[in-house]
Amino acid sequence: MSAEVETVADKQATAGALLRVSSQKISRLMDLVGELSLSVTETVNSPDLDHTGDRTLFEAAAHRLNMIVREVQDAATELRLVPVDEVFKRLKRMIREMERQTGKRITLEVIGADTAIDKMVADRLYDPLLHVLRNSADHGLEQTDERVAAGKSEKGVITLSAAQVGSEVQIVVGDDGRGLNREKILSIARKRGLYGPDEEPEPSKLWKVIFEPGFSTAEKVSNLSGRGVGMDVLNTTMRDLRGRIAVESTEGEGTQVSLHIPVSLAFLDCILLRQGTHLFAVPVEDIFEIVKPGIESCMSISAGSRAEMLRLRERHVPVCRLEQFYGDALPDLTPLSDTVAIVLKAGTRLIAVPVDEVLDRQQVVMKPLSGVLAKVRASWGCALLGTGEVALVLDSERLAAGENA
Repeated sequence: MSAEVETVADKQATAGALLRVSSQKISRLMDLVGELSLSVTETVNSPDLDHTGDRTLFEAAAHRLNMIVREVQDAATELRLVPVDEVFKRLKRMIREMERQTGKRITLEVIGADTAIDKMVADRLYDPLLHVLRNSADHGLEQTDERVAAGKSEKGVITLSAAQVGSEVQIVVGDDGRGLNREKILSIARKRGLYGPDEEPEPSKLWKVIFEPGFSTAEKVSNLSGRGVGMDVLNTTMRDLRGRIAVESTEGEGTQVSLHIPVSLAFLDCILLRQGTHLFAVPVEDIFEIVKPGIESCMSISAGSRAEMLRLRERHVPVCRLEQFYGDALPDLTPLSDTVAIVLKAGTRLIAVPVDEVLDRQQVVMKPLSGVLAKVRASWGCALLGTGEVALVLDSERLAAGENA
């Protein structure tokens, strides 16, 4: 009887055993799964099948094959997921060093350390997050006497949290310090020509200047910060990871820097669009709504202007024409009422992108743009389609901002 119990226990231990596999091998598997997905799609959509007879059995088999490939993609993606705690543990060890260098008392609170994230993302997150922590410790948190005078606890609190929201992982670094100094940041931004002398940008736009190369409000350079390179590194890394950054700050209460990163970098669930002869792809999570505008919901801001607005129930949404980004702008644009409008979420606002046709929803293989193509405007990269065609993956935030890269 005891022998049987030992056998069962051994089997359970074996079933739960872990296998160490090189991340390079898993990345190779991800690449092969991507190629398999493209090959299956190309085969199923082959023009050679157009003139065959009854395709009922073939379509049923093709559907099963596509479902299996999708499951293999999901399984392969999960293989490369690791808990974000791998990064958080390294950051926790740095807090004692920051206390020593700043002379401040700091408590680090960690939330959601078991949140899963792509290993390729985790490997690149440590340095940018370390810069944010250093800024919070050096610039954000006040000295002990200043905190006590402001009615705060002697120890400054930095919160490091992670959570999965849809197909994104949201990592937030927050502190209960003095907050960002609007007047100081705006003054430096004006000196650098980022804003005019009379411009008064809203906070969400102004805070973005801290990610400009060389931008710093520090009056002296320390071992922790002041060189104006840390936040620039974060901004560059987030662009490479198809992520985005949001900053919220209240003077006297603290600052929060939020990083929004895709759970997986290999595959992307997209809606495929056609505008003229160009193909585009938009991540599903970026889409707020797809509408067919009526004449009554389309308007120009001023006479003779090409600035347009789409009335979406009780909201007025600015229109962004893809022709102004890709290829030569057409002298006569298609009336908005003759298009399909893709309403995209761009940070805290919406934009409407008119297209000729909505084609399909697909899980596509993402490839980054490199070399000369890295300068393609407002794009995350390219999506390889089973038809052999390539679609540009749109970045809604850069479309809304009218940025070149």
